[in-house]
Amino acid sequence: MNTRNKALLTGTGLVAAFALFFAVNVASNQGLRDARLDLTQARLYTLSDGTRNVLKGLQEPVTLRFFFSDKLATQAPQIKQYGQRVRELLERYAALSGGKLRLEVIDPEPFSEAEDRAVAAGIQAVSLGQSGQNFYFGLVGTNSVDQQESIPFFQAEKEQFLEYDLTKLVYGLNNPKKPQIAVLGSLPLEYGPGGIMAAMRGQSQPYLVLGQIKQFFDVKMLEGAKAEDIDPAKIDTLLLAHPKDLSDELQYAVDQFVLKGGRLIVFADPYSETMAAMPNPMTGQPMPGGDSGSLLPKLFNAWGVEVEPKFVADLALAQRVQTGRSGAGAVADYIPWLALTQAQMNADDIVTSQITAINMASAGAIKKREGGTTSIQPLMQSSNNAMLMDVADLRGDPNPQALAEKFKASGEIYTLAARISGPAKTAFPDGPPAPKADTEKKEGESKPAETAPQVKESAKPINVVLVADADLLDDRFWVRTQQMFGQSLYVPIAANADFVVNAIDNLSGSGDLIGLRSRGKSQRPFDVIEGLRRNAEQQYQARERSLQKKLEETEKQIADLQSKAGSPAAGAAGANALVSAEQQAAIEGLRGEILNTRKELRNVQRELNRDIEQLQLGIKFINIGLVPLLAAVVAIGLSLAWRRRRVTRRVEG
Repeated sequence: MNTRNKALLTGTGLVAAFALFFAVNVASNQGLRDARLDLTQARLYTLSDGTRNVLKGLQEPVTLRFFFSDKLATQAPQIKQYGQRVRELLERYAALSGGKLRLEVIDPEPFSEAEDRAVAAGIQAVSLGQSGQNFYFGLVGTNSVDQQESIPFFQAEKEQFLEYDLTKLVYGLNNPKKPQIAVLGSLPLEYGPGGIMAAMRGQSQPYLVLGQIKQFFDVKMLEGAKAEDIDPAKIDTLLLAHPKDLSDELQYAVDQFVLKGGRLIVFADPYSETMAAMPNPMTGQPMPGGDSGSLLPKLFNAWGVEVEPKFVADLALAQRVQTGRSGAGAVADYIPWLALTQAQMNADDIVTSQITAINMASAGAIKKREGGTTSIQPLMQSSNNAMLMDVADLRGDPNPQALAEKFKASGEIYTLAARISGPAKTAFPDGPPAPKADTEKKEGESKPAETAPQVKESAKPINVVLVADADLLDDRFWVRTQQMFGQSLYVPIAANADFVVNAIDNLSGSGDLIGLRSRGKSQRPFDVIEGLRRNAEQQYQARERSLQKKLEETEKQIADLQSKAGSPAAGAAGANALVSAEQQAAIEGLRGEILNTRKELRNVQRELNRDIEQLQLGIKFINIGLVPLLAAVVAIGLSLAWRRRRVTRRVEG
């Protein structure tokens, strides 16, 4: 073969190689669009099974319009990176929806029709950069009946709940009907603090938390409820508000409701101060002896939990109250009333992740029962400066000082609210409770409905949120009332209602939605580098404080010398000269100390920078140099192996 033919073959081979390269890229772009290799620790780019099920279950077309000011985002690289992550996740949703979900990406440039659409859709504008131009970063979803759900602005702080927020939006568009919520219990949410007596006088005022619930859900009050009213086919979520003296028939109905897949939120209480202050319908006076509590040991044991019949006292979280015992303005820490902060909330659960403050009163403690088959995930907890105390100490007129004198911290952290999930068995293994003896049946009265077959154990994991306090539903623990122009203005001082709505909203979704959990963040800090910087800064600050102290001591010595110089006892000019020499020596010593300390501070800073630079160089070498080098070595090895195999085949041939 001559040189010309060899050159022709070589050129043809190169053209064929380039053609093959582009063909593979086009094919992979089309055929492998859904292929993902997620090597992140938190599995950031792997959708959960719950999201996949929601997308596969779409019954009607859904349109998502993603508004992102892409050009303006170049001024904020972190926002641009997060915007890219949101877009890629939305594209993934569209790819898995089987064509039911359509995605539109819109860049609302200033003074454009796209910006008008963003404003009309309720997307929040944020000023970005020195120009102050409006930046948009939100999502609007619509379904075939023009129902709209939106995320006005994607907050980077909520990145760990990004998948949950997107899936919840899609699920809501696919299920536009309001969830059905049933409320049962002794706490008269519908009548308010006055109870039934206020209702009889036409002066009832429902608790504000009930009004908050009704804004988002279709609520049915089960006053005088029968067992057949508690049915998963009729209601999505059941709320038990202080279920005191719940009959065996109703407990059995709740048991079957949960085992059949019904969602439940229980506000149980070892001692409800709200009910203890409730007037007796017969006498108009508070109940004698206070409240007997609303713990349901039979049901709780079946669900693998126990609630202590005592209340959690916490000195670190105690609310400050006026005592009225040592003067009109006397205040004290009241350890039964807790003011929980964000530190006591579970930041990894969607129900409590954004809750900043909850007020509780004489809350109980939840713990896992030995041998229980369910899992207990705390939502709220006490501090470690807490203990359990007898509810008898709360009856009558409890003295804050007397309670504080009894307080001895156990060092234990108590769970005040928890999510219960997992397999469970019935609390009535011997069958339904025997019906009450029938009274004489009246003529023409219909026969009672036949009881459905008993479910002995749950087919799927149960979903229960248990809160060991019912008083947090009471207005006086989370709302302050102000009068303005003759109108009552309600000002929340805690997020009690937000927590209740969040819990119901989460439980009322599909099982796939409830199962979603928080993810990690795509932007992760360099913990080692930050640790080095913090340690060096601590050393720097310690040396700085030491220098300041020496400066103050030296200045004091100078002031003493100057005062001696001006005193009558000094008298002679020689004394002044002697003092001036000492003063000068002190000043010189101070200057030397300053120079030495500054040198030490520079050494600390230099060591900090050196350690950080070495670590950064190592990371850059691994990412930029080592990984490509390893890839090249692997490629060369494969090439040599392929060539060796060809030579072997020729020899054998």
